[in-house]
Amino acid sequence: MVLDVSCSLSRGALARRPVALAALLLLAGAQARAQSATAPELLAQASATALPAVTVTATLAEQDARTAPASVTVIDREELAARNAADLLDAVRGAPGLTLSPRQVGGRKTLALRGLEGKHTLTLIDGRRISASDDVVGHSDYQYGWLPMSAIERIEIIRGPMSALYGSEALGGVINVISKKPKDHWSGSIGVSGGTGLKSDAASQFGSSVYAAGPLGQRARLSVNAEYARSNPTPDIDDLRYSEVEGRRPRNLGVNAEFDLTASQRLQAGISDGQERRLYDDVNTAGRAYVNRYDLDRRQTHVGWTGDFGDLKAQLRAYRSEMSVINSRSNGVAPTRPQDMQDDVVDGHVTLRRGSHNIALGGEWRSEELVNAGLKGGRDDVTHKALFVQDEFSLGANLMATLGLRADHHGLFGSELSPRAYLVWEASPQLVVKGGWGHAFKAPTLKQISPNYVGAEGPHSFLGNANVKPETSNSLEIGADWQASSALSLRATAFHTEVKDLITYKLLQQIGIRRVYQYDNIDAARIQGLEAGFTLQLSRQLSWGSDATLLHTRDKATGKRLNDRPTTSVASHLTWKRGGWDARMGLQYTGSQENYGNKLPAYTLFNVSAGYAMKLNATQNLHLRAGLENLGNVRLAEKSPNFGYAELGRRVFVSARLDF
Repeated sequence: MVLDVSCSLSRGALARRPVALAALLLLAGAQARAQSATAPELLAQASATALPAVTVTATLAEQDARTAPASVTVIDREELAARNAADLLDAVRGAPGLTLSPRQVGGRKTLALRGLEGKHTLTLIDGRRISASDDVVGHSDYQYGWLPMSAIERIEIIRGPMSALYGSEALGGVINVISKKPKDHWSGSIGVSGGTGLKSDAASQFGSSVYAAGPLGQRARLSVNAEYARSNPTPDIDDLRYSEVEGRRPRNLGVNAEFDLTASQRLQAGISDGQERRLYDDVNTAGRAYVNRYDLDRRQTHVGWTGDFGDLKAQLRAYRSEMSVINSRSNGVAPTRPQDMQDDVVDGHVTLRRGSHNIALGGEWRSEELVNAGLKGGRDDVTHKALFVQDEFSLGANLMATLGLRADHHGLFGSELSPRAYLVWEASPQLVVKGGWGHAFKAPTLKQISPNYVGAEGPHSFLGNANVKPETSNSLEIGADWQASSALSLRATAFHTEVKDLITYKLLQQIGIRRVYQYDNIDAARIQGLEAGFTLQLSRQLSWGSDATLLHTRDKATGKRLNDRPTTSVASHLTWKRGGWDARMGLQYTGSQENYGNKLPAYTLFNVSAGYAMKLNATQNLHLRAGLENLGNVRLAEKSPNFGYAELGRRVFVSARLDF
């Protein structure tokens, strides 16, 4: 299930964790009693041993997500296993405050947190940054495919400004993908999946994955993962020469190792390597059909050291992230200029507990390089430096404060300070109230800030601008989580964000169909909204959870709504479990939105699935699942031609996974 800020050790925790409840009852040998007990009785039985959702992203230290100093959603591996997710974007859909934004090519879409675009959300893998490619590579959603789903333990979503810890790109929040870790025995999984639309010309999908991890002797551990998937382009039913949704061919391989230097010190090293081809059918101005291809290469290598000395914990890491993309066409047209991104990072931090204080100190050095023919000399680079400090401390028996400050220095635009303050009040075992303020920023990309950059994308030219300033934001939020009963939890968070110097582009001249733009800033925007949800245990087998986000946005200069921000979004699901069987029914509602003067209508997606888990022997379990997605066969192009992304039509999927 999706575990939001309502997760805790309270009596109602198991209302949101029917899988954990079932497991505990099985281990206790309480099957007979479970058949006659009421839901509140079962919840009370399991409350003492239920595990809360844990986050490390909010503060750099493990803590209960419910009382963490941030708005947190944790998607655990039980929920991930139940979703038919092709990548990270699919996996996080439906989380509170999260909506979709168009990327205008091949049906692509990216996420937005609290009305701030994907470029304002920092993506991490085990705390290591993946630079957003949105503003660096045109029409990009490339930051969501770095790690296969089979290698993910959980996903932590932090909503709200987090630049005080993580620096640039964290205006909207942070998504941290936590990978599976090796245990003291060998274990793993093998999975296959397939799907197809329910029409003769519908696209088909296939995926396979393997994961294995375990010890190598007494002090070393190893984990490996591999993935291959294939999805064909989805034809446009109005003209089959075009593709409505692009096809994908991802391949990923990852190897990670750990070595215990001592009982308190550990070395880690690893590499994640992936290739992906995107392709869709298109037609040129002469009416000739051709295939448009994007070939991507991604790689991240890392080494690190951690030390745990009781009240003092430390970490030091070095890693490199690389991505290249080249676009080519089958009609003989020369490929567009290749683009290569590279980030080298050295970072570290220490956490020290003294009395009621938990202090974190850290720093980061990052060198960013972009190779692109539009840059002077074909390349440009910049260095980032940062220091940060954070203190979590008690103001009383039930009141915790968090103060943080980060100083960043960018080699081109200069320095930026990012402070943050947050309070968490446990008013009672059932009620938690929390809120705070934060300042965040996003540095311009090398394209945007390089005065010599000239880029051509079709009939458009884009010019860099040395005067572009970083985007900054100031955000406030206040929220509450109430365990109303052993079977009901309620949650709500109100937020308000002021954004200054939004980076956009202005039209300099137009000659025929060719337009020349230059990157520039606009003064300010206002984003405010409300996130609210509940989790209800209807019976021993049946649970219901819903989350809704209301969003109000304005360009403060024009008074108009910001583009591609739905006013309302809702995710709701019913889950039934009994024995090895489970079934779920869900909906995702996306409200109306504006798109450059065009009103895009609301739409709703319905999904159903069922699964069965069987124990083959003492160490092997087989998981089977099948479902239908987009039951209503919603096609956005029929609702409005101005949607800049597409949803796959009605389709069926099946999957099988062997855990060993």
